[in-house]
Amino acid sequence: MIDKRNRWITVALINLAIVALLGVLLRSKILFSMPGVDFKFILHAHSHFAFAGWITLCLFMLMTFEILPQKYCGKPIYKLLLTGLLLTATGMLFSFPFQGYALFSIIFSTLFIFVTYAFSWVFIKDLGKSGAQKSVKFLCVFALAALCISSIGPFTLAYMMASHSVNILLYRDAIYTYLHLQYNGFFTLSVFALLINQFKSKFNNRVKLRVKRFAIVLSLSVLPTLFLSYLWHFPNLTVRSIAVLGCALLVLTLICFGAVIVIAKPVFSNMSPFAKVTGSLSLFAFALKTTMQIGTVFPSIGNEIFSNRPVIIGYLHLVMLGFISLYLLAHLIHVNFFEMEKRMVKAGIIIFTVSVIANEIILMTQGLSEMMNRNSSFYPWLLWWAAIGLFSGAFLISISAVRDLKPKTAVKPEFSLRNTINFSKS
Repeated sequence: MIDKRNRWITVALINLAIVALLGVLLRSKILFSMPGVDFKFILHAHSHFAFAGWITLCLFMLMTFEILPQKYCGKPIYKLLLTGLLLTATGMLFSFPFQGYALFSIIFSTLFIFVTYAFSWVFIKDLGKSGAQKSVKFLCVFALAALCISSIGPFTLAYMMASHSVNILLYRDAIYTYLHLQYNGFFTLSVFALLINQFKSKFNNRVKLRVKRFAIVLSLSVLPTLFLSYLWHFPNLTVRSIAVLGCALLVLTLICFGAVIVIAKPVFSNMSPFAKVTGSLSLFAFALKTTMQIGTVFPSIGNEIFSNRPVIIGYLHLVMLGFISLYLLAHLIHVNFFEMEKRMVKAGIIIFTVSVIANEIILMTQGLSEMMNRNSSFYPWLLWWAAIGLFSGAFLISISAVRDLKPKTAVKPEFSLRNTINFSKS
């Protein structure tokens, strides 16, 4: 069982390196003549595999093996579902670059959605019978609900393509709906479910109460803040009122988040320096992305952002790389998945983290430059180097995980993600 979990983590990390490699290819296509490489096709492969092969696979695996008790997570159905997830993600990886949205890529992406439906159903049933903390249960249920509802976006796009009736407003709304429910719903809520579950044994009653408030407010903010995505073309009173309500919940979320961080600070004191720094950067990215969300409710800011491609890409990368990916790495460091005394994995995590920060700074600076009509041809080169840094870091991390897989299971047979998380009980 332990060996299987480590293998799933290793596969997810290899997938991260593949995602980063596709990112380098995209940045190279902008700068160099690359006949036969279709930018849009590679972009589809990059985004779909990042969602499916890296983030969703890793989150599902950690939720299964860390939140559920042994009698549930050991069920054959979870191996089947994770395998199905990996196969459909791989199918998208090998179909999108060559045909874009066409028969095989649509088949694999549709099958992927059905696998997530099945996982959500099975997981929530087992979660209800488990002894997981109420805040963790609440976040998991809302996260998986957001994941399932987000499929409205892809199915809407599929309908428009099949009927040859593409409406540009509906097209963008479908994309924004999908992205919001994935990024601010499934990804965000799942991360905090894992984080709370990881440290639950060290929380006193006062901290548990603050955590519960944060979990509830964060979850309730997901649907109202979806209407922020519609303000770019549909700013009537009803839509704006719901969006304002969502922003009010986000402000309350930040207040609750700050209160949890302050009161739970001693809980994080025993973390390793690598895990603490990486995790702190991840949580800072969460606070920053939430603040940016709140800002879009103001027309002068929202109109600029929705029409500024570098800022939109910067926001998406802030969540995907700065918040989610750095958290997952910090999580794996903390539960001792990595052999942190080895130089390769240290170098990989440092290079990847620095590249995430550099990529974000460059994108946001490029966005501000466009707003002031002072764009420069130098930005694509900087982003290309940042992409190379992301791939280099991810490649070193994945190679280190592959190399450490055998020694870890042979030398340390007692290793367990669950035992490591509950170290304070021993």
